Amino acid sequence: MTKDERGNEPFRKALNRLAPGRSVLDLGTGRDLLWARHALQSGARRVVAIEGQEDTALKVRRKLTKLGVGDRIELVEGWSTDIDLQDRVDVCVAEVIGCIGGSEGAAAVISDARHRHLNDSGMIIPARCVTLTGAICMRDLMPAPALDPITMHYLERTLDVIGHPCDMRMALRGVRPDDLLTGSAPVETLDFSTELDPTAEETAEVIVKRPGRVDGLLLWIRLWGHADDEPIDSLAQDLGWNPVYLPAFAQPIPVEQGDRLNVRFTRTLSDDHVHPDYFATVRLTTRHGTHEAEAESRHHPRQFRANPFYATLFSDSRHRSAH
Repeated sequence: MTKDERGNEPFRKALNRLAPGRSVLDLGTGRDLLWARHALQSGARRVVAIEGQEDTALKVRRKLTKLGVGDRIELVEGWSTDIDLQDRVDVCVAEVIGCIGGSEGAAAVISDARHRHLNDSGMIIPARCVTLTGAICMRDLMPAPALDPITMHYLERTLDVIGHPCDMRMALRGVRPDDLLTGSAPVETLDFSTELDPTAEETAEVIVKRPGRVDGLLLWIRLWGHADDEPIDSLAQDLGWNPVYLPAFAQPIPVEQGDRLNVRFTRTLSDDHVHPDYFATVRLTTRHGTHEAEAESRHHPRQFRANPFYATLFSDSRHRSAH
């Protein structure tokens, strides 16, 4: 994300607005101290950087020494949900946004920061993140789904850590708004200026715009660094956050203009009580009948080859880690 200029712009602009003269907390600073350093450059009077990964925190300390800003940026090691700060702060910048907006635990983590780390009038960056959905047909976009060698390499390393094969969340690079068969509608709304419930349910309806086939949902984010700024959109723009494909129907369903797709999208807390599990109930109403399906995207997935998309993607010939 450090090099994602478009994705970083909302955070940078919001810090330019809010940091001058205020105390700033960089929640999950990372080895480059990106937002802690930018807060200083923007005129913050005090900066606290939190880092939970022990090896990354060591790199951060070395970076602070190298840059000569160790006296201006206070590093606190640990997870933000586990530690207590000596003094509360005015601004919290938290780049804990996922390809599905809340999938990195934003609701739980930022709610905790608001209650325990922020002053009463404290402000959060980003201000808002909305996950939208629309219907696509992956079989038409990618008739024979496959992973390139680089992606396969990282997938196998990840599965080695997990310890078992599973249907991991699939983000897609290169998909565009024109690939949607329908309009779009929000299914997860995270307004960080208000109290957030880590568990929630939203419903959406989208209308088919052109004839085609539907086999699943596309999920992507729209994000505001500051409420008064224009948002970025991970479907319309090339960002570090890629749209996510959620398989729904076992076989593509033919659709015509005017058909309706209804989605009930539920967010619950996973077993770590921070990251969410997502569940979608999909109802497609066409002129020829109604089709229903259920789909899920868990933080710790257990299913493997649970539907035709993953069965093809993780076939024996393409997925050595399955054995």
